[in-house]
Amino acid sequence: GLGQLWLSGVEVDWCGFYGHERRHRLPLPTYPFERQRYWIEPANLKETARLKNKEAGKRSDIAQWFYIPSWRRLPLPAKQLEKTLSNILVFIDELGLGKKLADRLVQLGQKVICVKVGNSFTELNERVYTLNPQQPDEYNTLFNKLDSVGFFPDIIVHSWSVTSNNYSELTLDKLDQSQDLGLHSLIFIAQASGKRSSVDELQIVVVSNNLQDVTGDEIIFPEKATLLGAIKTIPLEYPNVYCRSVDVVISDNDADLLTECNEQLIDQLLGELTVRSSDIVIAYRGLSRWGKTFEKIQLDHSIEAKNSLKEEGIYLITGGFGGMGFTVAQYLAETVKAKIVLLGRSSFLPREKWEDWLANHDETDPICSKIRKVKSLEEVGGEVLVISADVADSQQIETALMNVKEHFGDINGVFHTAGVADYEGIIQNRTKEMTEGVLAPKVKGTLALDRLLKDAKPDFFILFSSLGNILYQLKFGQVGYSAANEFLDSFTYYKKKHSAFTVTINWDDWEEVGMTVEASKNRKHNVYQEQIFDSFMSTTSSISPSEGIAVLQRILGSPLPSLNRVIVSIQDLPETIEKISETIEKISETIEKISKYPRPELSNNYVAPRNEIEQKLAGVWQNILRIEQIGIHDNFFDLGGDSLIGLQLISKLKQEFQVEMSINYLFQSPSISQMALVVEEIIIGELEELTEDEAQKLMHSY
Repeated sequence: GLGQLWLSGVEVDWCGFYGHERRHRLPLPTYPFERQRYWIEPANLKETARLKNKEAGKRSDIAQWFYIPSWRRLPLPAKQLEKTLSNILVFIDELGLGKKLADRLVQLGQKVICVKVGNSFTELNERVYTLNPQQPDEYNTLFNKLDSVGFFPDIIVHSWSVTSNNYSELTLDKLDQSQDLGLHSLIFIAQASGKRSSVDELQIVVVSNNLQDVTGDEIIFPEKATLLGAIKTIPLEYPNVYCRSVDVVISDNDADLLTECNEQLIDQLLGELTVRSSDIVIAYRGLSRWGKTFEKIQLDHSIEAKNSLKEEGIYLITGGFGGMGFTVAQYLAETVKAKIVLLGRSSFLPREKWEDWLANHDETDPICSKIRKVKSLEEVGGEVLVISADVADSQQIETALMNVKEHFGDINGVFHTAGVADYEGIIQNRTKEMTEGVLAPKVKGTLALDRLLKDAKPDFFILFSSLGNILYQLKFGQVGYSAANEFLDSFTYYKKKHSAFTVTINWDDWEEVGMTVEASKNRKHNVYQEQIFDSFMSTTSSISPSEGIAVLQRILGSPLPSLNRVIVSIQDLPETIEKISETIEKISETIEKISKYPRPELSNNYVAPRNEIEQKLAGVWQNILRIEQIGIHDNFFDLGGDSLIGLQLISKLKQEFQVEMSINYLFQSPSISQMALVVEEIIIGELEELTEDEAQKLMHSY
């Protein structure tokens, strides 16, 4: 009874129940257990079968695990745009590159509408609008306006991340502005597009400058890199959308945009609008077109990492009680008897209260676990200072670093392992605040540490990123986490010209620890995503703590001066990337053959369809969701639906009923009974606008 009241929204005073008893908290996954799962048989997917061998592909020689980013020359695209009439929406940058591109598109006979940054949504004329990038509702207003005038974009060119080359220190204000013009803008575009009635193919080409380190001479603006998280995630969640990043070089003199050199750049961008390939990250340098790739390097254990560490040195570890952070702390304590600063958000007890707490709490208590961890470090020779602070809060970090200096002295090195798993889910349901919360530890935390440690000049700054940025097809529903790691990957190139050794490590998964493990416990994927995830993550080997330290030793001891970013993959990386692409293709083909599974246990009883419209809707829902029987009051999202499946569902409903619908209807009316009313209302509205003969013909079509 109490549980039903709580489910109905009644506020319960939990402290008033069983107050005299001690309770243990057991976190449970957010996905339902009662679902029966049907696997794609390995016989149908021979490549997947090979991947499911737990030890398949894991190389025993750690020296073979290392890669660095590289670039390969690509052929220039064919210039065929003028042969096809397209509706093109151009988000115009402050320098005018987007405007020049739009003008050329108009000359080629394309239909073009431009969008500028403004204080609010304004229609300057029928071909130019302004909007405030901080207001997601204004993106909805824009797309509604485009719908009202019959302009359905085939291509969106987004050039708001083309900015002046003038270098200035990266501040929080500059960071926030860049997110509004880049990452958040792309997310808002995806959301607004997802609410539209059209589910036709849409290509989004994001143009930027100062984003990619191709020649080594570029000035990098890492705040722009988060947009890559959106570019990689949007197509996973919106199957009708194709995204690509195109980085270009803009002259230091803004007036040079009128030169012949930049006319050539316009030609290159025009060519990009015709391209559909697996290369989604492109860079133009001069006459050459470059695509991202990864080059194997060998890091032997010939140079001791201990040479990079100071005996009894002072080392800061953010996220120090996490699995990866604490493993590093153990290594430092055992190797150089380090003075270790463990920094985390959770509060911690003063040392004088430890013994009393241990005596009165059992082993499952999280504070007891932390106390024992600290004691274990001290037993092997380390000195430990635990500081509670939010790494993303500059004031808290400033106070924390003053505390470190007072207790130990200047910090010799930083291991930035802090991060949060991205449980916020699909883009369509996200708010800006949800994504910002995931970005904060890795993005704002990195900036705070970098600024406040500038005078201390630590020997190194090690940033912990993820291999998931490269195997991004596995990151459905995690746009914030992907964007945060893209920032870390770029930040190391920003720092290489300004400070001592800074390196970002894109880690493969560690055993039982790390954000991928956490996210997998809480993931709520559709059948398609489950197959991809389980083929590559659930049954492959991971990095053990001892192997993780061996990797770290090689990186710290590396003689390579240009080692800014290192990718760690226990399997052959190019082969893994290729296998993922092949498996996605095969699963897409095979998923249609999967048999339906029974209706899961829901809080509501099954109620059968009552009329023809509900019967048709139920049939479409059952085919899309692959459930044998769906009641008219069953909630689409309780049945495992998400925006990816929703787009497919809306597309089928448009074909079935010949009506214009958007995915927004599904969010507002997530059951068959509710959607039937929506369909009836749309049909009645269409009938009222028809003549009697037209109405009779339409009625006969249902």
